[in-house]
Amino acid sequence: MNGRNMEGMPVESAKTRRRKGHCPAGARLGAVACEDEFNSQELEALFQNYNLKLEQTATLKALAVLIVAASSLSLVELLSSPRLTLSKGSYPVHCVVFLSLFIVTNVKYLQVTQLQQIAKLALLFSFTFALLCCPFPLALGTSELLSAAAPEQGVWQLMLVTLVAYVLLPVRTLLAVLFGVMLATSHFIVIATSFTGRKQKLWRPLVANAVLFTSVNLSGVFVRILTERTQRKVFLQARNCIEERLRLEDENEKQERLLMSLLPRNVAMEMKEDFLKPPERIFHKIYIQRHDNVRYGGVMTTVDR
Repeated sequence: MNGRNMEGMPVESAKTRRRKGHCPAGARLGAVACEDEFNSQELEALFQNYNLKLEQTATLKALAVLIVAASSLSLVELLSSPRLTLSKGSYPVHCVVFLSLFIVTNVKYLQVTQLQQIAKLALLFSFTFALLCCPFPLALGTSELLSAAAPEQGVWQLMLVTLVAYVLLPVRTLLAVLFGVMLATSHFIVIATSFTGRKQKLWRPLVANAVLFTSVNLSGVFVRILTERTQRKVFLQARNCIEERLRLEDENEKQERLLMSLLPRNVAMEMKEDFLKPPERIFHKIYIQRHDNVRYGGVMTTVDR
């Protein structure tokens, strides 16, 4: 973070406002999902650069969680049944994709735009990974596996992916909300169309799934908003501390220049060195110097503090 750039920005610009471009008028969901941003575009860009390392670390954690989940499901499905289906084949593919994104993210010099693109790709493949965990015929492959499937199948995968999108991935809050809503809606559609012969017993797992999906989305939005505001508050505190330190250094330079202009240089340097001593040794000190090589006789320079 460049302190001199921060010094040139006025303190009044360090205020936040709601994003107007991402908030549809009259939409309650949009009002909840909109983030705060600073009025100054320069300050907002400075915050993004300041927060880049934290977001990169969070993205690595998210991809690590997805790699562990995909590899674990691949191993479990391989040991449970040797029959290959679309759902079983997608787990190792997603594991390789998440591992590739992890390697790309774990570089030293990464720009903000590059990290945002990686986060969007991770969000996209997380959606396909969670969707293929749902019990629909195309993923299960055979009618025997479909008859053995349950309405709660794929729920924990969807909840895990949704929570990762809210807490760890550096995407817009509105995009994370749309991601969670689309995942929940897709799961409901798959359950309603796949289990047509058990409609009388279907409403209970649907209600339970709705409660779980609603809870994880609300929790994710709550954590996301608190995290965003806390990060911006910490950034402003760090910026104000650096600005105050630079201001004090500038005042000290001005005082030193004023001292040099009023007193001889050797006296001013001696006084400057005495300022670093304990207070009881510098008060009421008299600086007296005698100059013999002067045309009109000896001259004494006296400074009493």
